[in-house]
Amino acid sequence: MSFIRELKRRNVFRVAIAYGAVGWLLVEVASVLFPTFEAPAWVMKVFATLIILGFPLALFLAWAFELTPDGLKKEKDVDRSLPIASQTGRKIDYVIISVLVVALSFFAYDKFVLSPGREVALVAAGIQSAKEKAADPAEVTVAAGKSIAVLPFENISQDPANAPFVIGIHDDLLTHLSKISSIKTISRTSVLQYRGTTKTIPQIARELGVATVLEGGVQRVGDRVRINVQLIDAKTDENLWAETYDRQLTATNIFMIQSEIATAIADALRATLLPIEQKRLATIPTENLAALEAYFLGKQSMAKRTGAALVEAIDYFRKAIELDPGFALAYVGQADSLTLQIEYSGLSQEEAFASAEPLIDKALELDDQSGEAFTSLAFFLLKKKGHTAAETAFRHALELSPNYVSAHHWYSLFLRQYGHYDAGLKEINDAIQLDPLSPVLQANLGTVLFELGRPEESIAQYKKTIDTDAAFPISYWSVAAIYWTHFGQLDEALLWFRQSLERDPGDANVNAWIGLLYLDLGDRAEAEHWIDKALELGPDSVIPNWAKEMLLLFQGEKTQAREYAGKVLRQDPGWTLSLANLGNQDLLAGLAADASARYEKHFPMLFDDGDPKIDRSNVDAAINLGLILTNLGQSSRAKLLLDRSLDYTESTSMPRIHWYPIAYGIPQQVQIYALQGKTKKALAALRQAIDNGWRALWWYWLEHDPNLDSIRDEPEFQAMVAEIRLDMAAQLERVRHK
Repeated sequence: MSFIRELKRRNVFRVAIAYGAVGWLLVEVASVLFPTFEAPAWVMKVFATLIILGFPLALFLAWAFELTPDGLKKEKDVDRSLPIASQTGRKIDYVIISVLVVALSFFAYDKFVLSPGREVALVAAGIQSAKEKAADPAEVTVAAGKSIAVLPFENISQDPANAPFVIGIHDDLLTHLSKISSIKTISRTSVLQYRGTTKTIPQIARELGVATVLEGGVQRVGDRVRINVQLIDAKTDENLWAETYDRQLTATNIFMIQSEIATAIADALRATLLPIEQKRLATIPTENLAALEAYFLGKQSMAKRTGAALVEAIDYFRKAIELDPGFALAYVGQADSLTLQIEYSGLSQEEAFASAEPLIDKALELDDQSGEAFTSLAFFLLKKKGHTAAETAFRHALELSPNYVSAHHWYSLFLRQYGHYDAGLKEINDAIQLDPLSPVLQANLGTVLFELGRPEESIAQYKKTIDTDAAFPISYWSVAAIYWTHFGQLDEALLWFRQSLERDPGDANVNAWIGLLYLDLGDRAEAEHWIDKALELGPDSVIPNWAKEMLLLFQGEKTQAREYAGKVLRQDPGWTLSLANLGNQDLLAGLAADASARYEKHFPMLFDDGDPKIDRSNVDAAINLGLILTNLGQSSRAKLLLDRSLDYTESTSMPRIHWYPIAYGIPQQVQIYALQGKTKKALAALRQAIDNGWRALWWYWLEHDPNLDSIRDEPEFQAMVAEIRLDMAAQLERVRHK
């Protein structure tokens, strides 16, 4: 006790407190100033070390020396009868109070003034830097402090049989991290580009727009698994955190390790983990290791996006469900694979929906907090044209999994389908921020730019995607579609379609589009060859069957065309052109009531007693229905639909030519004006469309569409038809000589 009293008398405790306060203040100030002057990271480390080493020295000096009016003296030389120690103590108290006031003031200034300012400056600098490097929104990426790219894990055991397991661990960790809303996590497609790369961590981080990078490896030996990871600061290329997890190999342990890693990363990045996010991270989707491995294989097959791979994925997911009927994510994977088969394998919508719907319902029954399951539900409803329910599901999915790329991607499709092009552009850019090297997303950005009426930018974006991934066929046929439908350069379009087929010869849709292009050129034999080939490749696919329907109309075989139109509508009830063909034939047969009933079945919103809402999804149907209702004597209702359709097509958000998935329509204003009896306006709109490059399915619209009957005998109309015929003959000649 006498020793402690002596420490107090000599003000050692006061000096310790004062030194700690001053040292803390100096470290805080240095943490702001050193980065400002771009000091190397080691400078801060040396500075902090010196302050720590100075602490025991300060205590020794406080014990051995006393501050007197005559200066610093050794303790043994001070007259203890004088109140010098108490006076020194009061001076130290004043120092402590002053330092604390300064420290609190600096803390407040840094928290509420400097920090926001630095963040704004960082964002501004990042955007400016990105603008200097790129002219399109996709390249405007800013490396926020709470952002991460998880590089492909190394298969440490070097056993190739373990590769799918290692890939699955990596993919699953990305899924865990994507559930943390405060951390931007780069998606799988982009990070896979760096497998085996020789690029440095700072290079990778700059390309992906992140502040941190996680490296790791997985070793599987017998019933043990070892996962080692290290989190690296991209700016300094130094470790922020590292850990090795050595556990018994069980599904539960795998998920626990993933959760621990995700939580540790959040702590290292000082990211906020909401209670609901902590709960999701702690969830164990399956305790069956074999089911988990089957799920891993299913995900890897589904990512390939080919018909054969999707069939393989379905088998893996089915096996996972058999091994663990309570594995919700396996139901999600199987449902997504089935829905994707509509586009990639030609599976009919009717068959895909019938199989996918119960799987989605089961997944949500097992886990009603799964962002992946709600995304699958939303995509399913999008395909089924369930407007309100799909939007609700998409928004809920993004709340549950804010970094889930598919949710942003498919929500963009939904928004654009209903005419919200600017919002769709934002969502696809959000997806690209999370997966910047994905060719699918980059190609989708090209589609959005086209829909926004920016075809030159769209082509440039597709060509950029080709530079990133020359084997990706969608970019080629997308460029072809623009040359065909927007610029009217069918010979150039055909070159791009053929490049697409070189990369994916089994694509039934591209074969069908080539056939339709030859119909526009007037070469029936070539058209028949390509369309029949498309039907062989995709007998139940919408576009090949629709192409066959158009070929039969071109040949004048309306009865057979009607059969194919019915098949198309069974596969996709919203396919407007087939619906129009059936309606046109009903009108000629005096069966307008049958045509009206068919439209009411597929587009009930157009029959609402109130003011019908017209958007991209129903504007063509509304125009065609206008003619049918006029024939039924319902002229007021027909006028209302046409007026609303005209308002929509004249809105600034409506592109001149839309995408479905390939733009084919005559500008709707030509039809509306013709139906309204405004001949001069209809002809002027047609003239403008032809001058701007419209050619797609010109023969159908100008020779078969009853909406244009009122202007078909006009000399100006006939002259424009003759002009297109000459152009098509000239282009066909060029095609034959290329």
